[in-house]
Amino acid sequence: MTDRDQIELDNLLAQTALMKPVVPQDLMARVMIDAEQVQPHLNDVTKRSIWSSVLDIIGGWPGVGGLALAGVAGLWIGVAPPVGLESMATTVLGSTQTVDLFGGDMLGNFADGLDG
Repeated sequence: MTDRDQIELDNLLAQTALMKPVVPQDLMARVMIDAEQVQPHLNDVTKRSIWSSVLDIIGGWPGVGGLALAGVAGLWIGVAPPVGLESMATTVLGSTQTVDLFGGDMLGNFADGLDG
């Protein structure tokens, strides 16, 4: 667009901003009647349960189905991994190491007091 087109557009928009809309009286009356009919029902909204909200966040029942399928598949692979998975994981990740985060005995010095 050229500057002349911009100026003409600005003038046109300025003119329309000054115009006041004319609404027919019968249209306004119908709108007001409809608004009066709807107003009493605004407070009739039922409260949704937390589970309904969670279901919507997940994506409805298809999302719950996918989540359940992924959980079952993960559990299955974790409990009974396929034959090639362990060797592939060792190849990709290297050897595995076990780290004892609690330092061996979880009860520590309290085990002596349990004997009696």
